Amino acid sequence: MALTEIVEQTEQTEQPALAQPESVRRQIRRPVPLPRLLSPRERTSWLRFGVLMAAGALPVTAIPLYIVGVLPMSWAALLVIPLMVAKAVLIKRGSSEGWWAGQGMIAGLVGVTAYDGLRLPMAYLTDLWPDFIPRLGGWITETDSNVPVGYLWRYIGDGGGIGVAFFVFCGALMKFWPSLVRSRPVTLAIGYGVFVWLGLIGTVVLLPRGQEFLFVPTAAILVLSLLGHLIYGAVLGLFLARIVRRTEATKTTSVTTTRRTLPTQRTASHAK
Repeated sequence: MALTEIVEQTEQTEQPALAQPESVRRQIRRPVPLPRLLSPRERTSWLRFGVLMAAGALPVTAIPLYIVGVLPMSWAALLVIPLMVAKAVLIKRGSSEGWWAGQGMIAGLVGVTAYDGLRLPMAYLTDLWPDFIPRLGGWITETDSNVPVGYLWRYIGDGGGIGVAFFVFCGALMKFWPSLVRSRPVTLAIGYGVFVWLGLIGTVVLLPRGQEFLFVPTAAILVLSLLGHLIYGAVLGLFLARIVRRTEATKTTSVTTTRRTLPTQRTASHAK
């Protein structure tokens, strides 16, 4: 009997030891993963890609088209509104392209706000940089000036839209050429900001009525507008860098967690 009791006590003390790895496995902190739609294996829907790129690019490209007389801004608004609705639906539905568009919209709104932190004091406290955004609103409503419509177009259409186009494009690059985005996301975004600035200056300088509709490109305006676009691009880059860091941290932590759980799984299989 004494020998039997010793054997039973030994089995009772060994059972928690066998069960301990299972509890340790449950206690391992798992990272909050990025959406599965960011996986490189997720196929790109080129239809969604095209719709989101058009929704992001049309508000800003409509301005030079209006200046050359190809597309009235009131007509452009009729095209932009359904594209904005489609963009909102795609963001809401949570596809891979929609996820990137949502991140780009947020980054673009923050970026244009930071940009206007430089531009608005120069426009209303000095005479260095006249504000043409109210005139932009007037083009849409076919009046002389409209401040609310102009700034709604600037923020939701131009600032947010340019951010959407950039992030959706980066989302596609992450599947086909991820090193280009991961290596220097801030530099990539600042370069994009300079690209947008060159488009603005090209509209003013190269189009026949660009200066009449927008502004005269003085040295001060050129410097300030470039600085504003650098600020905008830097904000996009910081948001993009955060996504890249989260992606890398999730992959690293997932590998570490897998390595920790493998011995536990082997122990559990031996226990059975």
